[in-house]
Amino acid sequence: MRNIFLIFLLLPYYCFSQKEHSESNHNYIYDLPFEAGKTVLIMQGYNGKFSHVDKYALDFRLRKGKLICAARGGSVLKVVEHNNIGGANIKYINKGNYVVIDHGDGTYGGYWHLQQNGAFVEIGDTVKTGEPIGKSGSTGFSSMAHLHFMVYSYDENGSQYTLPTLFKTKKGKRYLNSYSWVKHH
Repeated sequence: MRNIFLIFLLLPYYCFSQKEHSESNHNYIYDLPFEAGKTVLIMQGYNGKFSHVDKYALDFRLRKGKLICAARGGSVLKVVEHNNIGGANIKYINKGNYVVIDHGDGTYGGYWHLQQNGAFVEIGDTVKTGEPIGKSGSTGFSSMAHLHFMVYSYDENGSQYTLPTLFKTKKGKRYLNSYSWVKHH
């Protein structure tokens, strides 16, 4: 039990610095960002005590090379996949690979820590909900392979903030919690 507790304490993940917003993105119910039929552990959830303080972000435990799927469709806005290093040290904070999808309504889905050359999409591509967009990894400020996922927007001053999101699961529509297992419908 002690080792499991230490693992969760040592899970460093990068999130944008931002103020907390109570706004919720109730207009869309997201698919889980991994393959249908799979069950995955949420290592850290919204407002997590480690690196998600005041942030609506989720860390899904996916082994390296597992498929990451679009939780919501849209247009690919950003792709970084050239990095090949990562670790539990702040010096790796800008070395993560990621994909950002513009949902077309002022919200964006961010998928972080992809493996090197692990993106299946390019800037400008249109993706559908559930479409594979990359492979999980541990690049950047990360101690193990996983997917860091969040939905975010910008306020009138250009400051980024994250949004709580509801997901479709085997147990219905729900918000996800730290240290829980979730099965894709």
